[in-house]
Amino acid sequence: MNAHAAITEFEYAADPADEASSMLNTPIQAALPAPAQFSAVTDLIKSVFHVPAVAVALHGAPANSDGGVYRSFLEIPLISEESVIGTLRILDTADRSFSDRDCQLLEGFAKLVVDQVSLWSEASRDVLTGAMTRRAFSDILRKTFAARARNHAKASLVLFDLDHFKKINDTWGHAAGDAVLKTVARTVLRELRVEDSFGRVGGEEFALLVANADSMTAADVAERVRRAIEAAVIPGHPEIKVTSSFGVAEACDSLLDVEDWTDRADAQLYEAKASGRNRICVASNAMRRKVMVN
Repeated sequence: MNAHAAITEFEYAADPADEASSMLNTPIQAALPAPAQFSAVTDLIKSVFHVPAVAVALHGAPANSDGGVYRSFLEIPLISEESVIGTLRILDTADRSFSDRDCQLLEGFAKLVVDQVSLWSEASRDVLTGAMTRRAFSDILRKTFAARARNHAKASLVLFDLDHFKKINDTWGHAAGDAVLKTVARTVLRELRVEDSFGRVGGEEFALLVANADSMTAADVAERVRRAIEAAVIPGHPEIKVTSSFGVAEACDSLLDVEDWTDRADAQLYEAKASGRNRICVASNAMRRKVMVN
């Protein structure tokens, strides 16, 4: 099997459900493993096949292969519970034919990758909403903060929670509350890019890590999410209307650590709730000026 292509990365995304009534039963891709999660198995694959590059591409996430021009590749689907969740590719810069034996070997490695994804997801994804767990999100946040210290890339943290969520549980019951949380999670994920991270960090508290974005760009993302949540229809409970409040803080040189970053975003969230809810407050890096969006 030969192919001639310039291959940099592969990206897949499932189409979201169009009707609110199907949202609760619609699988969502969230809390996907970072490329480093597969480094051990991809290094092994490189040595077995004597190839310079291996690409693991999960639906809804960028592939982990370095950019380059490759003349040959062999691709195997990653299948979990009879569903294709991505692909595994080996790539070579030389013209090359792959044998049936090569296909069988790569299929075995594909099963290993699927097992890694399943184990990682079980430990890192919130069962109810499909968002990252608090622990998984915190890990991504710390890695982003550390990377920024090296390359000074932009990143912004958005914390938000649902307004008067206790009243929803008290009035309509916890099953309705769960339906709200599921709908909100799916609504949020529709508004994000694959490089952004979304986690559930408390009962009705969520967090977004907006990659390559200053605070104003992150505020625009937050406003898009806020409007989408406000317009969302809760399956089985159309009478429930949900709003949310947001705090935004950009990573900057004055931050002491991840906790300081989180505290700044949390302070803006508190300000948004204290000033009327269903709005966004942003801390500027220079003068800590508060910007309210409603």
